[in-house]
Amino acid sequence: MNRASSVEEVRDYWNAHTLGFQYLSDPDIRVGSREFFDDIRPWMNPFKFPWIMDRIEREAERLQGKHLLELGCGMGYDSLEFLKRGVRVTATDLTPNAVDLARRHFELEGVTPEDVRIENALDLSFEEATFDAVWANGVLHHTGDTQRAMGEVFRVLRLGGRAIISHFYRRPSWMYWLSRLGRENIEFKEEDPPVNEFYTEPEILSMFGSFRIEAAEQEHYRALPVARRGFKAGLYTWWFKPVFNAIPVPVAKRFAYKLSVTAVKQ
Repeated sequence: MNRASSVEEVRDYWNAHTLGFQYLSDPDIRVGSREFFDDIRPWMNPFKFPWIMDRIEREAERLQGKHLLELGCGMGYDSLEFLKRGVRVTATDLTPNAVDLARRHFELEGVTPEDVRIENALDLSFEEATFDAVWANGVLHHTGDTQRAMGEVFRVLRLGGRAIISHFYRRPSWMYWLSRLGRENIEFKEEDPPVNEFYTEPEILSMFGSFRIEAAEQEHYRALPVARRGFKAGLYTWWFKPVFNAIPVPVAKRFAYKLSVTAVKQ
């Protein structure tokens, strides 16, 4: 698959599966309404994963008044938290549906980002050294060329700028093993995304060769609740989750699902 067709396939998938719709409790709730955003909020980043909100709090304190680029903003929940804390934000996503919903979300919350626009993380339209920080949460390993995406992150950051990448998928990990059972997603009714890369920790860290790594944190080493019902979700909920969560933390961390990296452009 060449890069152009890969990007198109990724865009088509996520435009049809904007993250959050699978959590809607009532199909009669109007999409884009305040009720809609409130209904799915508990299942969305950064609320579903407490360590993400902790990272936003820490980074927002450091980035007061500075300019952050979010890659893969989805419906804008992460960007919204930065905006509320005084960070200037340009929110971007590959898909038109996500961008439209993020704009609506910001409007309802009464915040004003620098920009909300469609961007391809593999070929950003911004000039070099534009941003003080780049935030990407569960995005770059879905692009089809994670190393190229990291090159774009480096390019658009100013000297001393912060790459805050939450997260990459690890292998070996408990989710890597579950993913080998087939492409049925635990939470979507349809299959997993067309691109869903898992990397070893040395592979992930090697992508930051031009950065100074400040932190590399193993995360999601406990199996959390999922919203969906079905065979694979049932196995996860009633068998895998209680068994895996009984493993002592030091052992479980060896099989953590995610690695998050914070690094500085030097």
